[in-house]
Amino acid sequence: MKSLDLRLKLVLVLLLTAAGVRGASAQITASPSSISFGQVGVNVPGFSDSLVTITNNYSYSVSLTSITFGLPEYNIYTGLPIQTIAAHSKVSEFGFIFLASQPGVYNSTISFNFTVQGQKQSVTVQTTASAVASTAVATLSANSLNFGSVNFGSTSTQTLTVTNTGGPDSLTISALDLYYQPFAATGPATPVTLGPGQSASFQVSFSPLVTGSTTGNLTFCYSTLPCSAVDLTGTGTTPTNLAITNYPALPYATQGFAYQANITATGGTPPYIFRVHSGSLPSGLSLATTGAITGTVSSTVAVGSHTFEVQAQDSSKPKRLATISSVTLTVEAPTGANCNIISEDVPGTTSPIVDLMDLGTSTYCPDGDPNCSQCPFGENCEGGLYPGGSDTDPDPHHSDGVAIAQAIQPIDGKYVMISIGESATQQPFEQFIAQANADPQRNSNLVIVDGAEGGATANYWALSTSVYWTELLDYSLPFAGVTADQVVVAWISGVNSSASCQPTTCFPTDATTLQGDYESIAQLLLQFFPNIKMMFFSSMNYSGYSQGVDSTLPEPQAYESGFGAKWAIADQINGDPNLNYNPANGPVLAPWMGWSFYYWGNGLIPRSDNITWSCQDLNSDGLHPADPWGHIKIAQYLLNWFKTADLSVPWFVQP
Repeated sequence: MKSLDLRLKLVLVLLLTAAGVRGASAQITASPSSISFGQVGVNVPGFSDSLVTITNNYSYSVSLTSITFGLPEYNIYTGLPIQTIAAHSKVSEFGFIFLASQPGVYNSTISFNFTVQGQKQSVTVQTTASAVASTAVATLSANSLNFGSVNFGSTSTQTLTVTNTGGPDSLTISALDLYYQPFAATGPATPVTLGPGQSASFQVSFSPLVTGSTTGNLTFCYSTLPCSAVDLTGTGTTPTNLAITNYPALPYATQGFAYQANITATGGTPPYIFRVHSGSLPSGLSLATTGAITGTVSSTVAVGSHTFEVQAQDSSKPKRLATISSVTLTVEAPTGANCNIISEDVPGTTSPIVDLMDLGTSTYCPDGDPNCSQCPFGENCEGGLYPGGSDTDPDPHHSDGVAIAQAIQPIDGKYVMISIGESATQQPFEQFIAQANADPQRNSNLVIVDGAEGGATANYWALSTSVYWTELLDYSLPFAGVTADQVVVAWISGVNSSASCQPTTCFPTDATTLQGDYESIAQLLLQFFPNIKMMFFSSMNYSGYSQGVDSTLPEPQAYESGFGAKWAIADQINGDPNLNYNPANGPVLAPWMGWSFYYWGNGLIPRSDNITWSCQDLNSDGLHPADPWGHIKIAQYLLNWFKTADLSVPWFVQP
């Protein structure tokens, strides 16, 4: 009887223990409990439509230690796989990606693995996806379009045709990715489905904004096929006769909010006088004789494109009239951002902030301080991307960079470019990857991996123990089929939250702090990626529309972050041994550092290259680039730069 009692007690203990474990597991939940990616094309990435929320119902915090996948075709693309979740709280940030190289149905699981008071627990999400190998074939009538030389104020148009040369499956063009300046494309509204042998034609146009050569990329994406792209090239020239020089499409406007733009002319005797020839501007806006379009768009103006004709007259005797030009202004609905903040002044002044490239040897002096005495290098806070107020990288730093770029070779058949930064970096870089992978000029050895992550500001990347490095090394790179040893280039657009600076500026402390973080990141890049050679910076976008909506990175801190990159690069140029990249000068402690495309602009005040930031380019928070236009805009700027710069062509472009 004693032996039987002992066995009964043991069974009872086991049952109670099992019940306790099941009850404990229910205290951590995942919602939704299953994810369907639907039909996804082979070699086409599919993203989960909704984020997974993890809820901790315990009265104490739990540690998420890893996320594991039942099949290698699944991976995380946003969210931290290692973090602490506080008691009675939830984290709604986990997004997943599916990518298969073979057709089939992929039923699997995603496991969230926790440590709860020393005990291991897991919560599982079911996944399903169907990878299909379409028989459709997307054939473009050209891989590149060259518009030749085109005068300001003129437009050149060519026809591009997409044909389904396969079958019996249909081909669906799901998206047409092209930022509207200086190229444009019109045609059937997407999605458009083509049966076997059917075609769709698109009118692609070039209206120059600056003199000299301009490149672009028109990307077609399909429902079950990888994207394909066409390279665009055109050269802007100055007309000999009086002509209006604007791009036909003005920056977007927003119902009920302030707006400004300028009609410009060249080829005659200034000053010019402008007038509306036919049609009318959206209600609330007016065109001054100087060419300035100003006002507040009426909230009753219809969403859509509004076209009117303008004409210019010069001051010669006799006076000359320019050819009548058609101008389109698109009005969109309010986004939720503060769309009235169409530009920002230098704090304490009434002078608009000038982007670093146009600032040159002039200075940025918040609060009216004429001396800017606290800026490093004794430069009085000069503009320019490089020392001395210059936008040109000096030799031997530049020539060294070109030599390094030319020496980059595949490592085990591949080399890798990664991104570093936070969500405002991550989101447009995914678009950049899609467009770059589709571009016929991309080097086939190049693999591009998005390492940026939401919340991953520069101060976190500056720590060797940061979980963001773990996510990049243990999740992002393996999913792309590459290793840390194959990483040779990094692109960084990182900032630090400057909410505490409101309503005044923290300059130059915010910029020098970011400078230090950048320099730490450069050193860590070499530690984690022993073969890395080059590190490129871009700026943050304009964030003035976030005023009163989001306090993460207000202006002028978004602008001032550009000084952080400028000064970090200057340290390397000036021979800081902690940033040495040249083995002839001592131990190599950092990759070569320089600028890629600097894309900050002061709202609707155009830069010298006519870049502006409309409220419609940004999300409802006024900070993050909007999907799709803001993402496409940044991706296009980056792609054009990497395809044309002497620092990147040797490894980015196919020989």
